[in-house]
Amino acid sequence: SEWEAPSLLRAFGVGFDASDPVNRDPFRGSGNIYDRPQHEISLHWDGYEIIKRVTETEFRDEEPHPVKIHVEFVPGGAEVSLRLDDEIVYDRYFIPSMTVFSGRPVFAARNGETAGDVLVDELKLAATGPMQPAPAPLSITAIDHKINDKDHQRNEAVVQFPVNNDEYARIICTLSLDKPETRFDPWDRIAEVNIFSDDGEKFELLRYITPYHRGYTWKVDVTDFRPLLQGEKKLEQVCGTYGEGWVVTLKFDFYPGKTDRIAYKVINLWSGNPEIGNPDKPVEDFYKPLTVPVAGADYAKVRIVVSGHGMSPNTDNAGEFMPIGRTLKVSDKEYRNKLWKTDNYLNPCRPQGGTWKYDRAGWAPGDIVRPWKIDISDLIKGKDEITLDYDLDPYFNEARGKTWAPTHRTESQLILYKKYSAANTNQDH
Repeated sequence: SEWEAPSLLRAFGVGFDASDPVNRDPFRGSGNIYDRPQHEISLHWDGYEIIKRVTETEFRDEEPHPVKIHVEFVPGGAEVSLRLDDEIVYDRYFIPSMTVFSGRPVFAARNGETAGDVLVDELKLAATGPMQPAPAPLSITAIDHKINDKDHQRNEAVVQFPVNNDEYARIICTLSLDKPETRFDPWDRIAEVNIFSDDGEKFELLRYITPYHRGYTWKVDVTDFRPLLQGEKKLEQVCGTYGEGWVVTLKFDFYPGKTDRIAYKVINLWSGNPEIGNPDKPVEDFYKPLTVPVAGADYAKVRIVVSGHGMSPNTDNAGEFMPIGRTLKVSDKEYRNKLWKTDNYLNPCRPQGGTWKYDRAGWAPGDIVRPWKIDISDLIKGKDEITLDYDLDPYFNEARGKTWAPTHRTESQLILYKKYSAANTNQDH
């Protein structure tokens, strides 16, 4: 049968896309609204495109380009690496729930409005040996087909997780948005899934932005929140829609296996929705330096989720459409990053019914808000505590009071780990 992308059931595929023509229409057609390079490589599993990236290498030049693909099956999925010439396009990219399967290599090519030849030569396949199917995960449904609309902006559940989850190497959360009886909400809404500790403290498990007028399913690795995903816990899904909405299902899969480290403590850091660019409300008053305990930890990671909101007439179209630099200081070391997402037009959740194509400050319509993760394990050795400081580059909003203020919606945590052999059975949050 004909197929345009290698999205086949029970199969892993790699797509080489040599045509993604520019389209200036903000609502319709292909997503390449900025006329970016048209050489892209995508990864596919079980009927879906998982991710697509633009390559630095121009592979449409009629020259041979060696491609090396390595797939390693790990608990909860597979890690995929792909090298094109000397460029590493994917480096151990984790595809959740990608399991061992039997099959054969298949190649196909399609030319639309262009013409040309596609040559595949010197194919080599290698395997380390027979691979056994992984044990089935423990599956727990937390929210089962609950309506999320203007009359149901919050879905709550009390979930019974394993009393001890050390035997599970990976925990995958599956979030599905299906069509209600009426229609999908036509707008992109901010939404979140939160879990509460035994003493009532709230932790954001994941944040997502709903797609324009459609549904979707995401699989998210939430293993870092292992200390919270055990015993009886309260959980909520929140989305402030004001009309039609979605039917929400939330599941957790616990995959058996061993890992090199076990998260045993999650510490909330900065949490809130500070205004930026207002000298009367300095953002530094929100992002105050924090001193946190790290004694006894073998590894540590800072996890920061920020999405910018607000737009014109705010200066520079802040905060949704304005890139801004940021710095995380860990004791005396600095890490730099730019809050700006430029691959929205390649979002697998496409097309949509709104302005999904545009770059945004850390997020995309129809996607999970991806965290900035910083491994600081080398900085905690021999220390009882460390100081964390998060700073934004200077920004001044000259249009204060003329519209909704630009904000940076922020949730962040410090994750502490022990080596697997020394993992605590009595984990903490």
